[in-house]
Amino acid sequence: MQAGLAKDMGVNEILAACGGGKIVTLSPGEVLFREGDEAHGMYLVMRGTLRIMSGSVVLETVRAGGIVGEMAIVEEAVPRSATVIAGTYCELAEIDVPRFLDLVADTPAFSLTVLRVMARRLRVMNRRYRDTARAP
Repeated sequence: MQAGLAKDMGVNEILAACGGGKIVTLSPGEVLFREGDEAHGMYLVMRGTLRIMSGSVVLETVRAGGIVGEMAIVEEAVPRSATVIAGTYCELAEIDVPRFLDLVADTPAFSLTVLRVMARRLRVMNRRYRDTARAP
């Protein structure tokens, strides 16, 4: 399952709007954050592949153009709900709350992009829950 931004805003458009934010690099197998960690921001995947995991279950694979950690923007001071691990070498743009608010002010469509990713992820989890509840 891939969380992409292509239908909404492109990576280059978001990076241009971010303007000089912090770039995080990860080696394969390196952890970006763990479930339960303090949450300070979200990340835009510029290069590479990340796995969003809960325990040993891969919830989603996110590639260039996707985002992870977006719940930290919406729910400040709430711990991370999943672990994110690099599947390949990754380059990520970190987006903290002030930068997110600047992005939304300058490019309002960015908020819809993030909301669509969150809504899609919620629908997927609902479907998984229903499928699990129905299993004999």
